[in-house]
Amino acid sequence: MNDSMNRYITRSAALAICLAPALVFAQQQDKPAADSRPTQEVTDPAAVVIVTGVTKTTTKKNAAFSINTLGAEEIQRLAPMSTADLLNNFPGIYAEGSSAGEASNNITVRGLPVTGGFRYAPQLIDGLPAFEEPDAPFLNNDVFVRDDLMTESVELVKGGPGGILYSNGLGATVNHVTRTGGEHLAGGYKIEYADYGFVRHDAFISGPLGKNLTGAVGGFYRRSDGIRDTGYTADRGGQVRGNLVYTSDDRKTMLRADALVINDRTAFYQNLPISVPRFTNSGTPANPTVINQDTIQPIGIDFAHGTTASPYNRYFNMIGEYGSRTIDQADGVHPDFKILTLSGSQELADGWKVSAGLRHTTGSSGFNGVFTGNDTATSTNFLNARYQNDVVSPAHGAALGCNLTNAKLIGFFNVPANNACGSFANISREDFIRNYSKAAGVVGRYADGSAVPASVNLNFLIPFIADTQARSTSLDLKTQKSFQLQGSHDLTLGVYKSRYHYAPNFQQALLVSDVTSQSRLVDLIAVDAQGNQVGPSLTQGGAILPGWGGFVSNIQADGNAAYLLDHWETMGNKLKIDAGVRWQNLKADVARRDRTVLTDLTPAGTLVGSTGDTTADNEVSFPGDPHRLKQTYHGFGWSLGGNYSFSKSMAVYALASNSFRLPSLGDLNDLSTAGATVVNGSPVAVSAVEHIRQYEGGLRYLTRGFGASVALFYNKFSPRSQVNIYRDIQSAACSTLGGVTQINSCPEVAQLYKRGVQNVGTEVELSWRPAAVEGLELKGNVVLQNPKVKGANYTVTQEDKDEKGVITGYHYLQISEDGRRPRRLPKVMVNFTPSFDLKALTDIPVSVYAQYQYYGSRFSEASDNNVTLYPSYYIVNAGAAYQISERWHARLHVANLTNQLSFTEGDPLFNDLLSPDGTRNRGVAQPLFGRTVRFSLSYMF
Repeated sequence: MNDSMNRYITRSAALAICLAPALVFAQQQDKPAADSRPTQEVTDPAAVVIVTGVTKTTTKKNAAFSINTLGAEEIQRLAPMSTADLLNNFPGIYAEGSSAGEASNNITVRGLPVTGGFRYAPQLIDGLPAFEEPDAPFLNNDVFVRDDLMTESVELVKGGPGGILYSNGLGATVNHVTRTGGEHLAGGYKIEYADYGFVRHDAFISGPLGKNLTGAVGGFYRRSDGIRDTGYTADRGGQVRGNLVYTSDDRKTMLRADALVINDRTAFYQNLPISVPRFTNSGTPANPTVINQDTIQPIGIDFAHGTTASPYNRYFNMIGEYGSRTIDQADGVHPDFKILTLSGSQELADGWKVSAGLRHTTGSSGFNGVFTGNDTATSTNFLNARYQNDVVSPAHGAALGCNLTNAKLIGFFNVPANNACGSFANISREDFIRNYSKAAGVVGRYADGSAVPASVNLNFLIPFIADTQARSTSLDLKTQKSFQLQGSHDLTLGVYKSRYHYAPNFQQALLVSDVTSQSRLVDLIAVDAQGNQVGPSLTQGGAILPGWGGFVSNIQADGNAAYLLDHWETMGNKLKIDAGVRWQNLKADVARRDRTVLTDLTPAGTLVGSTGDTTADNEVSFPGDPHRLKQTYHGFGWSLGGNYSFSKSMAVYALASNSFRLPSLGDLNDLSTAGATVVNGSPVAVSAVEHIRQYEGGLRYLTRGFGASVALFYNKFSPRSQVNIYRDIQSAACSTLGGVTQINSCPEVAQLYKRGVQNVGTEVELSWRPAAVEGLELKGNVVLQNPKVKGANYTVTQEDKDEKGVITGYHYLQISEDGRRPRRLPKVMVNFTPSFDLKALTDIPVSVYAQYQYYGSRFSEASDNNVTLYPSYYIVNAGAAYQISERWHARLHVANLTNQLSFTEGDPLFNDLLSPDGTRNRGVAQPLFGRTVRFSLSYMF
């Protein structure tokens, strides 16, 4: 544990210790209560109060928009392992099984494109964003937001006023509501164990600190060996947060201060190598390659709990403009942030009210994620390929007096040619011939010098290493006026100001590793017929490219917004109408430096071309000159919704809205380079503001015994422009070699296009507590949708190959995604959660529950002709809760009870990529986690 973590834990403990006696003392001055924890009872769904997407608290039944909620007790029962895992329980959200781990997962909303992270679903904490921009490369929103015992509820608004009251609420807005102090002392502690070396402590304490002051403090700390077997401590850290709330005697004045500190590390899991029965033709939209779940086999690594990470490749070296540094995979996703918030409200005379919220977030986040290449092969085949690519081709070219170029060498190492013959960095033509012409092959060796067995599979690992500094300040000011005009109105005028800074330093590498349950890095060495090394090593510490690609960026963004929302209740409060507009701008100042400057970092004193040399450090990518962007973007949106209550239990609602999404940090980072792209002789002008038109209508019938919510929705999404670049193989500028066009010599052509999406669907939520079976509750939701791409027509150049896989030429391929389903989106999603409280019929204080989640088939990509359809899958979770006493509870939760080994997503499969034994096709995909068992013991008072 490092010093910062020790200081964090010390401060957290000190805060809790200091606050706890004050709360206890204050409680002793108050009227004593036998037990502040309410008795368990059935909640009336119609009476569930919501605070998100409204300017006046209301109930779920009366909302004029789509709203879903989860309370603290239900969250505890669902036992989510991550924020994404929790959101998977809301209809319309697809979180891909949380298969990346506890943080940095992807979610999508109602068929909006899967772009990574939380782009269309910003995460709020008590009504303000945890960080202003939810879509930042290597800084997903779930890095900041972690629920614990301090979470009172989680509310999700889809569209409508979410896009009026909050920034970036294009798809959904998620609000994590924090527990505050009440009239009586309350608290809790939970310890949780899991069968993968997981131990977590949660605690909170809350209550009055005086006549008008309450407080609450809590958080969590967790250590874990990793849900996948990394062989080291994969997850460690936690958060502490607290608040103080002042309320005046007349309850018209409220002041609140919140603080949250998070310092955590979580492992990041990615795709694993797979093989499927061999197929001969590439998948097409009309005839996709359909993957049968039962025929998928692992290559070297177990699907359930295996990973490419191990103690043997935990550390590796990267080099760059900074020199050399050692990367530790165990650092994983590492947020170290402080979030401070001040808020308050004041009720004035004549129906006026003012309120404000100010939040400042600052800190850093590390991202050490290792992706898996799609090059799995037996040691023999892998080394033969490296021999052909890295030794034979350039050596033959030099030996033939430059009749051939260093094309393969340049393509693999990205080495520029210095003369007509070409030279390999600072290796002369003569040295190159003298060294590599003696080579008989390439061998693989582990760090201890032992040879890699011929039967072992090898593959590439691609580390993505990013260090990000970030800060964000958000200010929300509201003035509200209540008045009577054909009913009652609550009119809200708000202004919003945000300023945020984002500075990522991102670099990649390319490693060679074996593919086993305890993967090890492999060095590649050219040898002669006697097995002696000739020439430089092709790798350095297992890295072919220890410093390759990436960018260093500095982005400053300033936003201003104004919004107006009227909540009108008329016809005896049966009809409720919400109408609102939002205007917002974004001023961006971007400087991006791509790592494109190739630099030779061969150490001084190294004999170039000798066996003590390595080619790995000959071309390290340094940051180049900055690409700059200074631009202002604008958006305007509106929303109109109504709810009519037929009775206390039943209501209908309808909504129409037009929301917008200003460029994200990821967009701004990419847009800074758009000026270098030319279309028809002019710099490209990208349409950068996204819009969604949404129509929705529904019926809600909510009683204690039965609840039903049915929503029909239609979305039309218009994205920002995309730039497609392909090679003009018909250009006279193209050169040829042996009658074959040299593709890299052909000029680039840029095309602008848009990948829009239209989606129509329905969401059905049902709950039933049959009177005939006391204690039984049946809950669930079903989502049926049909998202389709609109537009997205562009050109690609594709290789022609002979039966041996040798490139013989190229041809154009016209791609049209129009009418196809977007990638990674199922048409059907089902979530069914039955539970039974035995205490209702017996004296046994036990409740049991289960959860069945089903997701339909999904396409890997929609953007090429290797169309691959991954199969539907399901997950079964189950558990039991035992009430030991009034305050002690024990819970057992089993995730993926049936050990379903399915895949949430995967790359497209290619007919010419064969498995190591040559009998099957290979690829990479991301499996679900295997069965896990968790047990918790909690004390609540």
